[in-house]
Parts: sequence; C-alpha cells; structure tokens
Amino acid sequence: MDKGDECALTDHEIGKDIQKAVTDNAGGGVRGLRAQPSAELFQAVRHYFGLHILEDGTDLGGSDTLNLLVTDIQNRYVVRVYRPYVTEARLSDIQLARQALKVNGVPTSEVILTRNGHQWITFDERLVEVEKYVEKDARMAVYDNLMLGLPVLGQIHTILKEVQFSAAGRSPLFANHIEPQKAIDMTLRGTERIREWKSSNHLRLAEAAEELAHLVFEGEQKLVPMLPRQVVHGDYWDTNVFIRNDRIVLVADFDFMGERARIDDLALTLYFFDCANEPVSKKRLSRLRNLIDAYNEGLSERLSIIERMALPLAIARQPLWSIGGWIALLDDEEAARRHASGMLDEVEFALRIVRELDKWQAAFI
Repeated sequence: MDKGDECALTDHEIGKDIQKAVTDNAGGGVRGLRAQPSAELFQAVRHYFGLHILEDGTDLGGSDTLNLLVTDIQNRYVVRVYRPYVTEARLSDIQLARQALKVNGVPTSEVILTRNGHQWITFDERLVEVEKYVEKDARMAVYDNLMLGLPVLGQIHTILKEVQFSAAGRSPLFANHIEPQKAIDMTLRGTERIREWKSSNHLRLAEAAEELAHLVFEGEQKLVPMLPRQVVHGDYWDTNVFIRNDRIVLVADFDFMGERARIDDLALTLYFFDCANEPVSKKRLSRLRNLIDAYNEGLSERLSIIERMALPLAIARQPLWSIGGWIALLDDEEAARRHASGMLDEVEFALRIVRELDKWQAAFI
C-alpha cells in the first residue's frame, strides 16, 4: 500500500501536549494513542488521495479511531486514522466485511481510493482511510429506532457468517467484549487493581464484579458450547448506526469486529439500551422481547431456544469487559479510575438479571 513517509511525523514531533492529553493507551503501550489532527496529516491526504481539503476538519469522536470530517470544495469526507495496533491484515478484513455487507444491501462506508488505486495509506505508522461522509437525522438509542435497526443487525450476521476472515479479522486485540470462559480470570485481574485504590466504593465494586463473574459463569457454562459463533460487528450501537428519513443509511465503525457467539453482539446492544437502576417491569421485558424478535427477523437461521435462554446471561456479562478488559488493561492509573467511575450501578444492574434469571428467560423464550 501507499506509504506517506515524506509527510510522517516522528514520535518527538507528535508533541508532548497531545501525549499528556490522551491517556487511554492500553496493554503496555500496544494500543497506542488516539491520533490527532495535524497539518502533516492534511498534507498526506491531499497528496495521496488527490483531495483539495481545507485544514479545518471537525473531530467526529470515536473512542478508538480519529474520525475527521473534512471538506473538499463541495464534497465532505471522513478521514479515519487507526491506532498503531491495527494491521493491514485486519483493516483488509474490515473492508472485506463492509464490501460483503454493501453488495447484500446493508449500507456501509464508501471508501475513496488513492491516486494509485489503493484503499488506504500509511501515515506515522498508522493506517488512514478516506470515505464519503453520510448525514443522519436520528439516533438509534431510542426504542422505535432500535426496532428499525435490529433487523439489520440480524441481516449483518446472516451475511458475515458466509465470509471467510483471517485470524486478524476474527481476533481484535481490544474490544468491548469478554469471552465467557475467560470472564472470571480477567475480572479478577481488574478487581485486583480496583482493590488497590482502597476506598469503600471501590471495594464494593470489586466484590460485586467478582460475584457477577462467578454467577454468570455458573449459568453459562452448559449453554455456551451450544451457541453459534461467527464474526460479528462488535459495537452495534447508537453512534455507529446512521438513520435518516426513518431508514438505516450507514453501518459504521467495525473496529471491534471479531468472532464470538452471535448473541453477544445482540447482548451488547440490549445492554446499552436497557442498563438502568430501576426494577424490572413486565413492560420493560416485553419491549426487550420485541427487540429480540426484530433482530430474529433479519436472520436466515433463527434464534434457538438455547440462545434465548443464554441471552440474559450474555447481557449480564457485559459490564465484565469493562472490569476485566479496560480497567485491567489501561496503562494510565487515572484512566482506569475514570473508567471504573459509575461501574457499580452497571454491575448491580447485571446482578439483578442473574438473580431474576427465570423471569428474564421466560420473557425471552
């Protein structure tokens, strides 16, 4: 692929202020820092993609990649700059997934090729894509829009099940996910760090997280071997699903794409939607059942009874990727503390699911 060596910044030139401002490196420096806009980056995009972009881009957010909205005369694009750990093999598989979805009717990013016909460049040891900007006018976080979006998630799973991915595409180094068989060990790594902070609230969080990990493992251990596994999107939530005029117009951000039980992908979406510190009502469970059924509509192979029984446990496992993943792996102590802030409510929400598992399973089956 094209290399932007002549425009690349050295580590020194990145700037001490940027390195201090971004503290979410993880895995002993493996994840790297989120990229920052720079004159050199704009220069590289102009040179290799042939775009006449201005140097007043807008950072659209995103926890993993830099997503920079730029303007080229009348057109708008998004410049995506990945963290250093993302390899060419992984990005190639991400693009393979997008293309498979697009040809089967799921709207994904339209990548702009370089002048030499390549799909990305390498700049400052990071992979950089440019794609067309897509407008949205609604968020998927509300119930009605989730009813619109979840059949598309089912369709995504149906399509991706047939695609052959490399090991790099199947195994993200960092993701909002924790495998059931690793949940206890990884959670204990996170709670060991939390206990070192020595406050009463942190102690309560550690104890609750450990209880949750053991209860979820106990409930899942016989079900997990029977669950269908495949490559899934990995972060199918509000900011990654664009809606305009009551239609899904873009599914974006495959950074956490990887192989796991397909219901884990659905569980993440339902967890983000439903995590609330309030009693479980019949109406609330009925709405969740409606969302599950909406997802089921998009599948060629419908949800099994076993999957429906396992789904409440998969939802309850979700806070553990924060405890055993990010809190355990973040390099900066303050970043780990910030991530832990507010986690007690989420863990207690998950504990209520496990303690009322019969009620949740009855609602989902």
